Amino acid sequence: MSRPAFHALFLIENVPYSLDTRVRREAHTLLSIGGEVTVICPSDGSGRMRMIDGVRVYQYPKPSLGGGFLAHVGEYLVSLFWHFLLTAWVCLRHSIDVIHVANPPDLLWFVAAPYRLFGKRFIFDHHDLVPELFEVRYGRRVPALLPIVRWLERMSVRLADHVISTNETFRRFAIARGGKAESAVSVVRNGPWLSRDFPGTNVVDAHRSGRDRVVVGYLGIMNPQDHLDHLLRAAHIVRHEAKRTDIEFLLVGSGDAYGSLLSLRDELGLKDAVKMPGTLAWADVIGSLLDVDICVQPDPPTRFNRHLTMNKLMEYMALGKAIVAYDMPETRHSGGDAVTYISDETPAGLAAAIIALADDPTRRTELGQRARQRIETTLSWEHQRRTLIAVYRTVLAGRLPKAALDAQ
Repeated sequence: MSRPAFHALFLIENVPYSLDTRVRREAHTLLSIGGEVTVICPSDGSGRMRMIDGVRVYQYPKPSLGGGFLAHVGEYLVSLFWHFLLTAWVCLRHSIDVIHVANPPDLLWFVAAPYRLFGKRFIFDHHDLVPELFEVRYGRRVPALLPIVRWLERMSVRLADHVISTNETFRRFAIARGGKAESAVSVVRNGPWLSRDFPGTNVVDAHRSGRDRVVVGYLGIMNPQDHLDHLLRAAHIVRHEAKRTDIEFLLVGSGDAYGSLLSLRDELGLKDAVKMPGTLAWADVIGSLLDVDICVQPDPPTRFNRHLTMNKLMEYMALGKAIVAYDMPETRHSGGDAVTYISDETPAGLAAAIIALADDPTRRTELGQRARQRIETTLSWEHQRRTLIAVYRTVLAGRLPKAALDAQ
């Protein structure tokens, strides 16, 4: 067996590796150019150490303490302990070249940065704007901590050898408020990996609805900042005020707000109209969403959401779905003319857009085809992976074989 060209250690805290589609894409790209990849992450219930498609995954027991501020502090302290311990364990057992940290939270630089003293490289993968998230969720309750949260982000950026941003807005923030040189920040967008994770165009086209009913779908994490309450209240308007019993809803995912959303669904009399199966295996997610007619990104344009490139938007587009979303800069940058944008940032505005698309199957087909084409021609992981490889080429200058350098 030939020696790996390099060894990358990924640190992630918010979800297990098996559910982190971005890190999975990055890990397999690095494997494809001759690297070795190890991941430290919360457990998905499948054991402490396992191999997943060639990636060595160390999992730790992450406490479930609830969605409150103190619960998150407790969760982060436990996670930091395990990351310190398991990173030391991995570095003692294996030769590590790069520590690749994904946020949130902006705490894992405490683990990664000291290893720079031993010649390890540190890449910060900027998934979320944690200061904006903190403002939205906890800013009114504990405003005195906001400067500390901003400092934690700044340190994550400044101490990294290279920063990977998910979009141009994040890149500008890393340069302006993180103090990073432009040459040390690269954009690797959340592009779906079409050839690996999604069916071909023929399968997508074959599932275009010919039914009398219309299914509206959502896929993603269900946290307070995602505002699934907007979608549930829109569903109430659709079913009970507009009397559209031909429109059904499927919400796939879970998170801190899942329990309260289930209660809200039942309070609104939507138990029969809205299915919420929780987290599903990826094959089941694809199977479910293929039969959906309209997909929704219900995140309103808060200070946090307006800067994000949502994974769910990319996944909807890869499945060739007609999409309804509130009008936000990064959403429009990704969706282009393939998305129905709503200026009325209320459940009533969302309901009206859903009903209009439900009554226009031709428009749904056109939007879905445009969405899939944008993914295929520009946004898919097949295009984004080149930038990731270029980042590793820069960070590991002179340490990659020519075959890895040329792998685009």
